[in-house]
Amino acid sequence: MRKNRLVLLLLLGSFALMGAECSTFGGDDDDDDPPLPDRAIASSPLLRAYYDTRTFPKGMKELKIPEDKDMLDEDGPLTVEFGMGGTATITSVHTHLMLSPPKSGTFDNCELQCRCIAPNGTKSGWKVLDVELADEINLQAEVAFLFEFDGLISDGTWKIELKDAVDDNDGRCLFRNGSLHINQGMGTPGGAANETQTLSAAVGLYGTLPEKSGSRMMLDIGAFGINAMLRNDFTFTTSFYVTSLTLRVSFYVNDGAAAETDAMFVLVSPSGNWLAGGFPDDANEELEISSTLTLRTYTLGIGSLTAGPLMNLNGEPSAGTWSLYLADGKTDGNTMAVTTDGVFGASFDTNQTLSLALVGNT
Repeated sequence: MRKNRLVLLLLLGSFALMGAECSTFGGDDDDDDPPLPDRAIASSPLLRAYYDTRTFPKGMKELKIPEDKDMLDEDGPLTVEFGMGGTATITSVHTHLMLSPPKSGTFDNCELQCRCIAPNGTKSGWKVLDVELADEINLQAEVAFLFEFDGLISDGTWKIELKDAVDDNDGRCLFRNGSLHINQGMGTPGGAANETQTLSAAVGLYGTLPEKSGSRMMLDIGAFGINAMLRNDFTFTTSFYVTSLTLRVSFYVNDGAAAETDAMFVLVSPSGNWLAGGFPDDANEELEISSTLTLRTYTLGIGSLTAGPLMNLNGEPSAGTWSLYLADGKTDGNTMAVTTDGVFGASFDTNQTLSLALVGNT
């Protein structure tokens, strides 16, 4: 089996609280059924996640994406509904999806497809969903609908349908979470705005990363639960719509551990929307402390490009509590620890605390 790595595309550079349902999820589960996360609140009339990522339980119920042949005997594709608001005229629709592979651990033999249905019944065509490319899993895989719904109004129930077009009985891929952006999740941008929050040693939770990994892929929070990860909270007070962010974190990495393949993170907005992945091959700064210990500092700039993928957190309101979850995806005793120490200009620095900077428009 190929070893999957987690990828995050690093691109430098009146609310409708209507419930959303999924036809395969069901509403009459027995008390003994595995749990599901809580539903997310709307981030804005034009943006919402399906589940609140902060509430992912251990052993989440498996929400399986059917193969084509299954849809003859079942209720059709897996359907996720998003209640959206506002009276915006549509110029684009984006969905982002967190999915787990079949039990084989890869998406190689799958052909996941997605389509969108507007409140008035207008349907897009089925589009291929690229979840894995070159051994890397995108934990917020995007499908863009850039013209299919032009001129429609945002308000109403929007549906995302998922299926696997390959009938090969290889096991089913699992739906973990989804989000929907209309017009990139926000209205006409205003003035530029930003805010940065840092966590001192007295406030932040520093120390050894818990070793947690899912059986289907490393960062499967539906398997081991979000609370198994190390959590830090950043509270922002300025109000604007986020378009990019910068996360800075430093690790002490013991010999045998590899932050670039083992460390993983989930960043959760106040509404419960998510951004998840691993760390790049190269740290921004690195310093050898001893023959068995290395200090690595990462500064991740994440955002949306005009002609590229839309960041899943694009359009999120900044004010409120943002949560950063960290874990070591390999259970081997070779540990990593989050630290207030860091590397700056190739020199040791004791003031490289965890920080999160949000940038956007009012």
